[in-house]
Amino acid sequence: MHRAVIEGDGKLMNVTSKLAAAMAVCLTLAGCAGSGPPPPTYGDAFKGLFNQSSASVPADAQVTVQQPLGIIFSDNVETWFDYVKRTNAYWATVVPSSLTNTVVLADTDPNFVGGRVLAMLKRRFPNSEYVKDFGQAVASGKKGAIVVDVLPNPMQPYGDRTTKFDISLYFFDARMNPVSRMSGHGERYVPMGAGDAGIQAAVDGAVSQLETKVDALVR
Repeated sequence: MHRAVIEGDGKLMNVTSKLAAAMAVCLTLAGCAGSGPPPPTYGDAFKGLFNQSSASVPADAQVTVQQPLGIIFSDNVETWFDYVKRTNAYWATVVPSSLTNTVVLADTDPNFVGGRVLAMLKRRFPNSEYVKDFGQAVASGKKGAIVVDVLPNPMQPYGDRTTKFDISLYFFDARMNPVSRMSGHGERYVPMGAGDAGIQAAVDGAVSQLETKVDALVR
């Protein structure tokens, strides 16, 4: 009798754990209808930074850069960071802490994106650092700049279950004019019952593509 109760409790705990994991993937970033903060709208990569459309920048043009470089995050990066933080904060008030899926929280950590991109750029351009905008880049003696932009597209639990992540780098010369746009794309299909939303895998795919382009096109 006791064994039956224990086995029953174990199955219940297993089902509860799987349900919590599935809910976390769905609720954390997948945009379940009527739940949590609505997915944000992403705009032009140069919004609030530069008076020109980012679409006019030549794609994959060879470029020669001088260091030190300033690394600037676009408004879209800040929008993504804010969305993840607000979503996690919202669901922390809804889902009991005992059911929190820490794997999903780690997968969607907004610092992961910035950290991966910065690490890649620092390896290639050791004399570079984060700056808030072009004004700070010029004031701090930078000889060029790179604007980092993102376009996240998390999986949809009842639609396309493929998480997609695009990261673009816009290179600016010493006069702070844009001269080249390089983009990387990453994807990860998320099967039913997965414990995360594939964000980090998609980000790594995009960063890997970018690193290949930067090595080939930047001198």
